[in-house]
Amino acid sequence: MILRVLFILISSTALLFSQPRSWNYCLDLDGKTAGGKIEHIDGLQSIKGAREYTFEAWVRPRTQGGGGRGRILDQEKSGLTFYLSDDARIGFRPSRDAGWQLSEKGAVTYWKWQHVAVTYDGKSLRFFVDGNLFSATVIDVPLTVTRKPVWIGNGIGDDDKPRGFDGWLDDVRVSSTCRWTSNFVPPVRGKYAAADEATVLYLTFDEGPAYDIVLDYTPYNAEFRVQGTLKRVKSP
Repeated sequence: MILRVLFILISSTALLFSQPRSWNYCLDLDGKTAGGKIEHIDGLQSIKGAREYTFEAWVRPRTQGGGGRGRILDQEKSGLTFYLSDDARIGFRPSRDAGWQLSEKGAVTYWKWQHVAVTYDGKSLRFFVDGNLFSATVIDVPLTVTRKPVWIGNGIGDDDKPRGFDGWLDDVRVSSTCRWTSNFVPPVRGKYAAADEATVLYLTFDEGPAYDIVLDYTPYNAEFRVQGTLKRVKSP
């Protein structure tokens, strides 16, 4: 029994301090109840009130998701939401005061991998797809982050119903800086890139099928469990 406990502790420690292997796994979400909840959100808390930030992910959506607004990242009851919306648009809400900010129609393509990013430089909120600036809007609202849990791949709408992402999700990253204001070459999907000092959340989902933990590869060490209807699968 003691040897078994020691083995588990050593294995867990090795996992925590390793880099993700190049297995190229991703999350498979059903657009209904699947999703992962991060309880410890010190990284996101560090950019509360920020006037510069970047939210990005690789997505391969089947549909626009539950309730027509499938969440990529969503904080409970705070207003902070990164999502896909109707008419294949990217959506972002930095706070309840800012309201629902949307890209132009036709931003994303279903059944296709693409890199989506939202950046803010203190003046303009920009929506990018595969490194191409798709649309922008002028707003002046700081980022709202509370101490509530953060969902990956799901969230709760204002009607208290789930807003599940429907499709595959990979390489979710949040940064405390505006990384791009014009066209750029997006990071390669499935290829680990060490987090810089501006990275406050970095989820690759590449820990492999032997582990039920999704790790955050930043010093903040946020994590959540793969359980229930949530699945980690080889990238389709």
